[in-house]
Amino acid sequence: MDQIESRLNFLRKRHSVRTYSETPLSPEQVKELKAEITMINTHEAGIFFTLVTDDPNPFSSYKSTYGMFKGVRNYITAVVDEHFPDALERLGFYGEQLALKAQEIGLSSCFVGATFDSSKVDVQLRAGRKLEFLLTLGYPAEKEGLIAHISASVLHRKKGSYEQFYITSDYDLRGAEQVFPHLRMALEAIAYAPSAVNLRPTRLTVKNIDGKQMLVAMVNAKNRMQWIDFGIAKQNVQFLFPEAVWEWGNGSPLLFD
Repeated sequence: MDQIESRLNFLRKRHSVRTYSETPLSPEQVKELKAEITMINTHEAGIFFTLVTDDPNPFSSYKSTYGMFKGVRNYITAVVDEHFPDALERLGFYGEQLALKAQEIGLSSCFVGATFDSSKVDVQLRAGRKLEFLLTLGYPAEKEGLIAHISASVLHRKKGSYEQFYITSDYDLRGAEQVFPHLRMALEAIAYAPSAVNLRPTRLTVKNIDGKQMLVAMVNAKNRMQWIDFGIAKQNVQFLFPEAVWEWGNGSPLLFD
């Protein structure tokens, strides 16, 4: 199995978990997550992540809501200052990087945009900054593990064909696959990306830009969360190609060294 297929399998295995066991994060896991967060916060202007452990308060008032969470004691706060360019997109991009890091070190996670009490979140907000979402972390409860596995299998079957995530531009899909042989895997990576109410607004196309055939990401974002979804999906695609880097913004190309 080549490296790209192996990375795609890693994305396929990830699923959102809403019910967690009482097992605490290990000191080594906390250390690795904090190191990843420090690296992001240091290099990315306008986005701010913080790891909070052993704090169940944000979810204590939402025991009867749709999409309820149980046993959440660990989470990462995602704060944005929109005065900086492409801040929501970058917040989603690096939030997914943290979710993938959590998976790498043996933890489950879930993006949460609404069903928590923001007044009880352990975060300090300066003027101009807004808490956009939490990324819950931990080990799935035994029952959740089975339910999530079944739900993930059903969800993956419902995602449909990878073709739906391609937009014809300079090339139709078959022509684009000739130009970019790993296009199918990139489209599948978008299908496996977390997304608010499973809308998955991100699409890919292949365009001829200055004489080069380039993979381009596009989104028809109708709200703030869909810009975050855009960043999450772009992270999944870049995860397949560690030698590449996205430009920011709608219609942005993936640049290879």
